[in-house]
Amino acid sequence: MFSIGLTGSIGAGKTFVADIMKTNHNFKIYNSDLCAKKIINNDKSVIDSIKSNFGNESYINGKFNTKLISKIVFENELELKKLNNIVHPRVFEDFKTYKLKHSNKIIVVESALLFETGMYKSNDYNILIICPDRIKIERVLKRDKSSRENILKILNNQWNDSEKAELADFVIENINKLDTEKKVNKLMSNIISIYEKD
Repeated sequence: MFSIGLTGSIGAGKTFVADIMKTNHNFKIYNSDLCAKKIINNDKSVIDSIKSNFGNESYINGKFNTKLISKIVFENELELKKLNNIVHPRVFEDFKTYKLKHSNKIIVVESALLFETGMYKSNDYNILIICPDRIKIERVLKRDKSSRENILKILNNQWNDSEKAELADFVIENINKLDTEKKVNKLMSNIISIYEKD
């Protein structure tokens, strides 16, 4: 089993790079952030634990109350850790199952919290996508119905790029899409050659 970790702060361009890996190189993409959302809304033990820690109002009509919980966790680091400790062990379990199912493929695990949660440790290589904060903010403002203030809160609750770079095997700057695609294709070709030798 061969896996690559792909991470970057909000707005850095993780999904854009993951799409290149999938389209150009036929890699399997595991999006841990989407998996976490599914688990939060469907896993009974996780739902019960979240309600126990954050109150019954953490769910409205059976759906996770993102607005309320985001406000709580982005204003209190201990509450954020509490939420991550409930959700991420289940994400790890799900990823292990996914790896076994696709053991003959190169798997890319896309995760905003790859380093923060320790998920990077199970990968052969880890790639960090970076760009200036002003570009991240511009991208997210265009993409999401979010305020500059909320985006800054999210950025402040994620490790900064220099902290992540210390644990990354490769760092790709994503400012120009064409340049980024060339960099990704070159790196993936090198990684594929290593994978095929093994």
